[in-house]
Amino acid sequence: SMTRYGTDGNAALIEDVSCSIGTYLTLLQCSVNDTYSTECFNDNLDLVINCYTTRIWNSPYPGQIRLTGGKYSNQGLLEIYCNGQWGTVCDDLFGATDARVTCRQLGYNYYYTYDSLPQRGDESQSIWLNNIYCSSSTYNCLSSCNSGSCTSSSITNCVHSEDITLDCSYSSSYT
Repeated sequence: SMTRYGTDGNAALIEDVSCSIGTYLTLLQCSVNDTYSTECFNDNLDLVINCYTTRIWNSPYPGQIRLTGGKYSNQGLLEIYCNGQWGTVCDDLFGATDARVTCRQLGYNYYYTYDSLPQRGDESQSIWLNNIYCSSSTYNCLSSCNSGSCTSSSITNCVHSEDITLDCSYSSSYT
């Protein structure tokens, strides 16, 4: 599916966006001018962006992660693709460093909070990971962490009330 963003009658909050590297994942990584200009009230100058919101989920790979059920795309239930299906991740041993690594894998560089959102996995979903421990916040993906790779069968010593939820963020204070 496709979501379209564009003219809306509101004042623009940023202008003169310049993304010099094509691998940026968020506008916050680009240089922008956030000084308000009278020109920014003119809808004829609005930029229209078309975002493909489901394309990457059509052919997931083992170990791919996503957040689902959140109000925004940067928050929700943490799911991981293993053994041909999406499942959840247990919160046993999961901490701040693990949250930061997970958010980094999703394209953010920090987290706002973890384990505080109401989303939980469906009882029919497998729980694929447990006891994740990332010894360094510089890791870029969960598979670098202890117990961060797909298991061959669902975890049985964890229940969906222990599923991880995350609210990821981007902060210029962290790289």
